[in-house]
Amino acid sequence: MPQALNPAEANRAVIEHYFAVLQGLAGDRDLADFFSDDVTWQVPHSNPHITPNPRVGHAAVMDLLHSGVGVYQAGSMAITLQPLIADQTRVAAQFSMQARLANGNPYRNDYCIVFTLRDGRICGVTEYLDTLAQDRQSV
Repeated sequence: MPQALNPAEANRAVIEHYFAVLQGLAGDRDLADFFSDDVTWQVPHSNPHITPNPRVGHAAVMDLLHSGVGVYQAGSMAITLQPLIADQTRVAAQFSMQARLANGNPYRNDYCIVFTLRDGRICGVTEYLDTLAQDRQSV
């Protein structure tokens, strides 16, 4: 009989699955199912593109994620994910993203997202990115 995953391994598996769904590599779960009802998503305060900041609650976070989809041309997003760092309640994900913006311009940025998990769901997200690079590329 397989041994149950420890909490850090279980959290890592949830976030690996989240990124697989986000990138369209797995279609067995809806992105919304990864988040708790009381989830919060915060970005650097220097990011003028996200208001309010933080986003609080499932509906607000889903609105943030769905509005972000329209920023990029469909099918153009490529994520290069570094090995995840996980503990009993958090997973840190460092990655680079390349895409083509809706206006046709190329986009590239580096990110680090710290996910907080509770009962197998994401209940907190703190996203770090180069906001200056983001602003310069979105002009």
